[in-house]
Amino acid sequence: MSTAEIIISVLSTAGCTSVGTAWVLKTFLETGIKESIGSVYKKQLEDHKFLLKNSEKVFQFKLDASKSLYKIFHEMLPKKSYPEMDWDDVSQDIASSFRQHEDKLDNFLCEYQSTLSPEILIRIQSAINACSDGKFEFYFNSSASDVVCTDTAKDKAVELYDALEEAVEMLRKEVHDMISLPND
Repeated sequence: MSTAEIIISVLSTAGCTSVGTAWVLKTFLETGIKESIGSVYKKQLEDHKFLLKNSEKVFQFKLDASKSLYKIFHEMLPKKSYPEMDWDDVSQDIASSFRQHEDKLDNFLCEYQSTLSPEILIRIQSAINACSDGKFEFYFNSSASDVVCTDTAKDKAVELYDALEEAVEMLRKEVHDMISLPND
């Protein structure tokens, strides 16, 4: 064999080996990169599924809390019992049931406090405090043989109404914000 043939043979072998090595290396790199990217996306997908599942649970719990609080608020308001009934009469009727309102609100907090924002918790606690303070603001009128509501009790009824109205509206807004599409 001549020197030229040997050189051509060596270069051909080296070229084929380089091409083969490059092809094998390229295949391994592509496969590794695809698997790496695939595992990253799979992990992100699992994370998003987890967050979505938790978001659905939180939303359902907040929705249930909103409905329950509105029911308490709605049941607190007395039905109009005569044509001339005014706000003073309404506040007196609310005040006459402070114990029931306090119990309902305590039960509500036991059930839903974990999903309520601090602002809503403050309003509900204010409503409970108004009930607690107001239930002692009655006296017995012996001439009428009836229990009479003081002005302080009526003021506490207004505090209860205002605090609950704010809490109901705040919770309703939170629920609606959860179902609204974000502005992009």
